[in-house]
Formats: sequence, structure tokens, C-alpha cells
Amino acid sequence: MLKTARREEFQQMAGQVNKLVNQMWGSHFGEFCPTDTWSPSINLYRLERRLEVCVDLAGVDKRELDVRVEPGRLTIRGHRNAPEPRVGQEPMRIVSMEIDYGPFCRMMSLPEQVDLPRVTTEYVDGLLWIRLPLREHS
Repeated sequence: MLKTARREEFQQMAGQVNKLVNQMWGSHFGEFCPTDTWSPSINLYRLERRLEVCVDLAGVDKRELDVRVEPGRLTIRGHRNAPEPRVGQEPMRIVSMEIDYGPFCRMMSLPEQVDLPRVTTEYVDGLLWIRLPLREHS
């Protein structure tokens, strides 16, 4: 894991690279996830006629999700609040905090065969399932 000072330097450099790419090739081509976001874990499955993506989003309200499927790209954005115990007036001290929170973003490339109009999503028990049907080869 990067130390805080190095992480901030890296985030600044990544932001500058994003700006340069956007200036040179336009924002659509150069769209990246912001450097101040975390990236949820995914599983990707290949079935006979589709791809399935499972995204681990425990604790995320489905109203906070933005899923975009475009030619060649899947983008998942949203926000997760920091998990905290219900303590009322009781004092609390954080001993360890490993669960990411705040804004998140995950992008992945998709094959050309994805049939965009038939893509479906389902959010069950903190897992976002994205089903990406594949067109038949002609």
C-alpha cells in the first residue's frame, strides 16, 4: 500500500494525465475513473452465450448506482457510506478500518459482440449482477 504522501502525489499525476488525454483525444475516449475513488472487486464469468459480471457492493444503496454499458466499455459508479456501529451517545474509537467507502468507480473493456440492448442488471444481497448477452456470429 502506498504511504499517504506518495498516494497524494500519484493522484495528482494521474489527474494530470487524465486532463492531457482528454485534451488530446476528447473526453469520451480518455474517460477514466477519478483518482479519488475506490474500485470494487468483480468476478467475470464467460458462459456459452453471455458474459456475467458480479460486483461486490455490500452496503451500497442501489439508488446510488450508475451502470453504463457502451460499445466496448462497462462503467460502474456510485457511493458507499462509511460503515459505523450504532452506538448512540457511547464514545467510539476506530481500531481498524479496511472497508472502502466514499465514491467508487470501476471500468472494464467489453468485446464487440456484446448485444447492448439486451443487457440486464440485478442487485441481490450486496452483489450487482450484470448480464451481457453476446450476439451470434454471422
